[in-house]
Amino acid sequence: MERLRWILTAALSAYACYLAVQHATPIDQALPFLAVIVTVVAWVSYPAVMLAVPLLIVAEISFFDEGTRLLALGAVMAAAFAVSLQFIPRVDAGSPVTPQAGGPQATPSPLHRRSRVYARDKVVLAIAAILVLRWIPLDHVRIGRELFLLALCVTIVFVLGRTPFAVLVAVAVALFTPAIPLRTLALPLIVLFVATLARAFGMPRIVLIWPSSVALAFLMLFFAWSGIVARAFPYFFKAPRPEAERILWQESLGPNRSATYEVPQGARSLIVSGANVAKLRRGALLGRIEPGGIAVRIGDAADWGYLRRDHFYGTRNPLPRDPAGKIRGYGYEAWLDGAGRVPLPRGARVIRVTAAAELPADALLQVEGFE
Repeated sequence: MERLRWILTAALSAYACYLAVQHATPIDQALPFLAVIVTVVAWVSYPAVMLAVPLLIVAEISFFDEGTRLLALGAVMAAAFAVSLQFIPRVDAGSPVTPQAGGPQATPSPLHRRSRVYARDKVVLAIAAILVLRWIPLDHVRIGRELFLLALCVTIVFVLGRTPFAVLVAVAVALFTPAIPLRTLALPLIVLFVATLARAFGMPRIVLIWPSSVALAFLMLFFAWSGIVARAFPYFFKAPRPEAERILWQESLGPNRSATYEVPQGARSLIVSGANVAKLRRGALLGRIEPGGIAVRIGDAADWGYLRRDHFYGTRNPLPRDPAGKIRGYGYEAWLDGAGRVPLPRGARVIRVTAAAELPADALLQVEGFE
């Protein structure tokens, strides 16, 4: 009877969220899916987590700015998973009992009777988090690979002792595994092998309730852009910049080609990126800016599409030091283009940009504009 009640709760929650959808992004369209995930998490942890469903609806209908709305949805999901991860270990850790009225004997309380199945519940919590981080947009899911990855991550949870730390490790491994091409599944296999070896040699179960909860909450906070978290994690630690007016030029320069530009009034940075330079490593020269001979290198900018999911495995570019790229896509398909800001020569009214002669023949230095 209890299971039927939770199934009905999930269905009603999904329907309510379906009616609340106001916007067209894949994250907004996945609101019923999120409601089902929240219901499952509440079922295996703490029923009060169901408060997340009305909070998701409030966020959806209250915030019209896309970035604010998606971050609010992320905050709700982060809180739901953090609370759940906090609650489950407390049930496992103790043996609460209820005294009998007729004597000194004690009988297990309902909470204690449920504790025997809470190891399974940690696995469910890990699966739920992975689904949120990797399965949105739903129409881009590669079912076979994702199910294989889920199986590996569930095994990691069991090997590490079904603790909050085990849940965090499994979720992080899933997030940072591209699964494209298929050989990138070596990462979870390596983690599983190391975990098995460590446990075989007597490594104790690592719990770390609070650190694991905080780290999982951070990952869930940005689930609307989980692809960027997976492939450009440092981006979320950079100080936000106020939005500045950008004057576009969008000109491409082949090897040893140059062009002259008038610097717009008040501009402080040149926005540049590369094309067909994904194989170049940090420090490789892309071009120079005159006057001053300012070098533009990989690390100042990157290949424009290097963070696309299908391209990332083969790239050697790092995240630009001062990223100027636009966020494109949503969920695990989200990516950031490789544009970066390069400071302009002080006081220069005209600059000359020259692409490096040593660039590959098909490579380009792309001058995107000024800020």
